Amino acid sequence: MYKKTIMGVMVGIALATSLAMADDVPADLGDKLKPMFGGSAPDSLKATPLANIFEAKFGGEIIYVSGDARYVLVGDLIDAQTKSSLTEASRSADRQGIMKTIDASKTIEFKAKGDEKHILYVFTDVDCPFCVKLHKEVPALNEAGVTVRYLAYPRAGVGSPAYKKMVNVWCADNKQEALTKVKNGETIETKECANPVADDFALGQKLGVNGTPALVTADGLMIPGFRPAADLVKMLDAAPKAK
Repeated sequence: MYKKTIMGVMVGIALATSLAMADDVPADLGDKLKPMFGGSAPDSLKATPLANIFEAKFGGEIIYVSGDARYVLVGDLIDAQTKSSLTEASRSADRQGIMKTIDASKTIEFKAKGDEKHILYVFTDVDCPFCVKLHKEVPALNEAGVTVRYLAYPRAGVGSPAYKKMVNVWCADNKQEALTKVKNGETIETKECANPVADDFALGQKLGVNGTPALVTADGLMIPGFRPAADLVKMLDAAPKAK
C-alpha cells in the first residue's frame, strides 16, 4: 500500500511537469544503472510520456528511472485519462514479438470449427486442477471460432513428475487424445522423443508465466487463470489488435 501511494505521488508530480514531447534517453543512463543491477545494463531504455522518466527493461522486468538514475519507480505506469496501463502495453508488445517465434507444429492444437476468429496459446500443467477445468471448455471455444494451442508448463520444473507426464503426452502418436486422457486422470504409455516441453517451460518463464493456466493471444495479451469459454470469447473479441 505504501509503495503504491509513493508511486502515485511520484507519477502525479511527473505528470504535472511532463513535456509535450518525450525526452531523449541520456547516453550514460544505462551505465549509471549497472551498479544497481549487478553490473548488468538494461536490455532496453526508452522515453515515456513523463518528463525525465524513462522505461528500463531487464529481461521481463520493467522499471522506471529518472534521467540521472537517482530515482527508480517500480510498478505499473497508468494513463489516468484512458485508464490503461502503459507498462502492460509495453509487456504486450514484447510478448507479441516472442509469440511470433513459436512453432505451431510443436504445440498441441485444438482447431476452431468453421471460421477461425482467434488463436489462443495456453501454458498448461496436466496436474493443475484449473487447467483440467479449462480443458473442458475447449470444445466450446472451438465452436466459437477459437483455436487453442497448448504449450507445456510443468510448474514444478524440468524433471518433475508433471514434466515426465507431459513428455509422454507430447511424444504420443495422438497428442490431443493423450492430453485429454492425462487431464482426466488416466495413465498413458511412457515414451521418450525429441520434445518441446523444456523449451516451452523456458518460454513461459520468459513471458512472465507464474502459474497455470496462463493464456496468451497472438497479439501478446496475457490472461492468467481459468475463465469460462463465454467470458474468454468476450475478452478476445474486445481486445485491441496490435498494430
